[in-house]
Amino acid sequence: MKKNDLLLVEELKDGKEKTLKSFYEEYFALFVSFANTLLPSEEECKDVVHDVFLKYWDIRNDFDNLVAIRAFFYKSIRNTCLNQIRHQQVQNKYLASDDFMHETIIKKEIFHIIHNEIKSLTIMEQKVLLLALDEKSNEEIAQELGIAVSTVKSHKAKSYAELR
Repeated sequence: MKKNDLLLVEELKDGKEKTLKSFYEEYFALFVSFANTLLPSEEECKDVVHDVFLKYWDIRNDFDNLVAIRAFFYKSIRNTCLNQIRHQQVQNKYLASDDFMHETIIKKEIFHIIHNEIKSLTIMEQKVLLLALDEKSNEEIAQELGIAVSTVKSHKAKSYAELR
């Protein structure tokens, strides 16, 4: 092992951020290029490499030489990329399933029915209910609409009763 490599490893172990920056600048493009052999998106690859750098920094004291550090990066990048590929495959399989389609259709239809029914309410009741559907609290709704909290509660109660 070269003397410079030993110094680099020791400075990384000591937590010298300047050394990490120089290591990052030297290897980042190489590691992204490696990740890009597994993932099609360069942005995803950059994210993977950034994450591996963060992991490395947390366990940098576990490495005694540059070869071990580089091996860690390659192995971690490969595993992270493969995990992302597996996750995407599972997600694609779910999105293509009939259950997902039925669930999506039902949600969209219910949403459509509810919004059509809300249109039958007064303008203020519509505003209150739409904000409530956005998970705003009574206090937030009151503040946004410039009305009292008790008025918000009153509009909600009246609206729910009419919608039922």
